[in-house]
Amino acid sequence: GSNGVVHGVGYTDEHARLPGYAAMAVVGIATAAALLFSIVRGTSKVGLVAVGLYFLLRFLLGNLWPGIVQDYHVKPNELELETPYLVRNIEGTRTAYGLGEIEVRPFDASSELTMEGIRDNPLTVNNVRVWDTRPLLSTYGQLQEIRLYYDFHDVDVDRYMIDGQLRQVMLSARELNYRNIPSQAQSWVNEHFQYTHGYGMTMSPVNVVTEEGLPELFIKDIPPVAPTGLEVDRPEIYYGELTDSYVFVKTGTEEFDYPMGEENAYVTYAGDGGVGIGSTFKKFLFSLYFSDLDILLSQYLKEESRVMFRRELGDRLSRLVPFLKTDPDPYLVLVEGRLLWMVDAYTVSDRYPYSENVNENKRRGFNYIRNSVKIVVDAYDGRVSFYVSDPEDPLIQAYGSVFPGVFQPMEAMPEALHSHVRYPVGMFDVQANMFRAYHMTDPTVFYNKEDMWENPRELYSGMEQPMQSYYLIMKLPGSDEAEFILLLPFVPTSKDNMISWLAARCDPKTYGKLVLYQFPKQKLIYGPRQIEARIDQDPAISELITLWSQAGSRVVRGNLLVIPIEDSLVYVEPLYLQAESSQMPELKRVIVSYDNQIAMKPTLDEALAEVFKGAEVA
Repeated sequence: GSNGVVHGVGYTDEHARLPGYAAMAVVGIATAAALLFSIVRGTSKVGLVAVGLYFLLRFLLGNLWPGIVQDYHVKPNELELETPYLVRNIEGTRTAYGLGEIEVRPFDASSELTMEGIRDNPLTVNNVRVWDTRPLLSTYGQLQEIRLYYDFHDVDVDRYMIDGQLRQVMLSARELNYRNIPSQAQSWVNEHFQYTHGYGMTMSPVNVVTEEGLPELFIKDIPPVAPTGLEVDRPEIYYGELTDSYVFVKTGTEEFDYPMGEENAYVTYAGDGGVGIGSTFKKFLFSLYFSDLDILLSQYLKEESRVMFRRELGDRLSRLVPFLKTDPDPYLVLVEGRLLWMVDAYTVSDRYPYSENVNENKRRGFNYIRNSVKIVVDAYDGRVSFYVSDPEDPLIQAYGSVFPGVFQPMEAMPEALHSHVRYPVGMFDVQANMFRAYHMTDPTVFYNKEDMWENPRELYSGMEQPMQSYYLIMKLPGSDEAEFILLLPFVPTSKDNMISWLAARCDPKTYGKLVLYQFPKQKLIYGPRQIEARIDQDPAISELITLWSQAGSRVVRGNLLVIPIEDSLVYVEPLYLQAESSQMPELKRVIVSYDNQIAMKPTLDEALAEVFKGAEVA
């Protein structure tokens, strides 16, 4: 509970409430003895007096006395009396959320970056994300859904080696959404025998824009067309984020595979996913389970037929490992021609002593979290593998001993999958949220909230919103190699200047290490909101936005990204144009800001060249 200044036992609890509970335990025993005495003697007087005294003392010791101590002794001397408990809360919270592991480094935020510095960081510059997930999801839908029964549920960010180069990409699974099939074509056979799976994926680099303002597609179309090294050999998606109905495979009718011009291609499932349903007894059992008599009566089911159910990832994993909290955003990975889902899973508890609580949607939350497990689900056969990413977590050690053989070490994960493991946004955001207060380790500073931080705010599509953490390929200051990281800047509470940025490292060698880069206190570093204001004040930019907005189009200002290069910060914001008659946003301009320079050009390279007054970026 939390009756003092922080979560856990406080001064009043220890010196008034807990002694009161101990005294009431003795009073309770005495009251029970008095009631027993009354029964034996046949008199009610002693018992009634004892019960009355019990409730009076409970009020005095349990409510009145702690209230008096809190209001008249603790409040006037709160900092002095609560300091030991503040220290315990700070230590407990930092341990429970892994904040004590964050390495703090200085970051100069110099204004001496040159075109040469830009050219020395090609992996960072070539992987700056000018596409946002929301506009890109709409664009994917318009360009690549191909048929109305396909859906792109969300866009994920990952990195792949393509033509010998590390590229940050955005990708999405083309899942089958049965609800989009016209109602006249919706039948029991179609739902459970014909339309059984999605097909393939779309992938594009985060930084490339065609002349029409659209993404360049690395993987596209049906069947999938892909560059060398990214072939999709097994594109069918039987298990995913939209697969919420049960289906039958290896039946007397072929499944719809993919559209092919005016015709359709059909296929028979070749894997071992699902459960055998060949015998009459099994058909009877599944008819009862699904409350569906048609299963028992269907002539399509054969001896080798199989039924696939619990195909939606969240449902599947909550049944398999209900004791783990799974991340709500699985991401698709293409490995050796197969489509796999990677899902981060957390061990959580609400019992960690003195740690501050995270409340989820007003439900009982948690005050301890570890990203202990990486789950891999095969999109074709539904096979699930569990890999322990934090073997030091005592909770996963306990679960591992209860379910021997279920959880494998990370070393057992196929080598090709290691390069797609990433630090989860869900965990990072919880840690960043806690770190806004718990970077303060001095109890006096913490009590006075002298150095509280918060997420910066940015403009997105005309609305102000908190800035979200984002993935980036970059060289950390002092490092020789570019790596995949997750990043979030901080600003002081009620101010707009930037104070620090937090990075989580994702690559196998340094996975899970968190680094905080702190700016010099005496230096003003522009925060995202100040950069947005400067963009608004630039006459050329505001004039063009006004002009475009009048021509039956809507201008969407994308996510503002803070990109650390060398020991400087470059700000990048994409600008999309969406015709009112179209659902397809086009990327028309990229805004770059550095120091006191600002430029808006059709491409990132041109904008960087303008800001740094150099030639075209290599």
